[in-house]
Amino acid sequence: MDENLITNWLIAIGTIALAIIAVFQDKIRSWLMRPKLNVSIVVAPPDCHKTTLVSFTQDGRLIEADCYYFRIRVKNIGNQRAELVEVFAAELLKQQADGSFKKMDSFLPMNLVWAHIKRPFFDAISPGMEKHCDLGHVIEPPKRAMFGGEDNPQLGIPADKTIFSFDLAVKPNTMSHLIPQGKYRLALQIAAANTEPVKKILEITLTGSWYDDEARMFSDGIGIRIL
Repeated sequence: MDENLITNWLIAIGTIALAIIAVFQDKIRSWLMRPKLNVSIVVAPPDCHKTTLVSFTQDGRLIEADCYYFRIRVKNIGNQRAELVEVFAAELLKQQADGSFKKMDSFLPMNLVWAHIKRPFFDAISPGMEKHCDLGHVIEPPKRAMFGGEDNPQLGIPADKTIFSFDLAVKPNTMSHLIPQGKYRLALQIAAANTEPVKKILEITLTGSWYDDEARMFSDGIGIRIL
């Protein structure tokens, strides 16, 4: 084959390739440079820990109670900053007597709030960085009724048994953020303004037992894992 012809073909191919890159460079860049969110949880500090819940009554009296907090860890494993990150609790299912899981229609889908700032959106998570999002908490049973929105008499839970309280953006008047002992599956969607949602299922097992010892509570009182 004539060398000039080969050269002309190579030049033509290179020109076309450059033209394609020029036209689609933004799409190519967005495909190569993007955030990628990952979720994890370890039922041990710092993700989960024992703390003291403090509040005040209407007449100004201080009230406090031991409390266990449970948080998921959201990490950006991509190569671009994730903006306006949110964690949406989309659906809650409860295990039935036959072992199957049934959707709880009473549960209101809603965003969880971020640890410390208590807001449903986190402004940004840089590549390689991670932030805690509050999943929920368990207050020592005899004192939970002292805190607004933390007890639901309609559940008929004895005063010595635990209730798990989801840290949603709003505590519904229906008290659907409170769940008694049992095994549950929570469907989460983790998203940002500049990336597609990631779907995860959390399995939560609440035995109903309260233990003052943190290690005992995390082994015998509650279990949380990602399926």
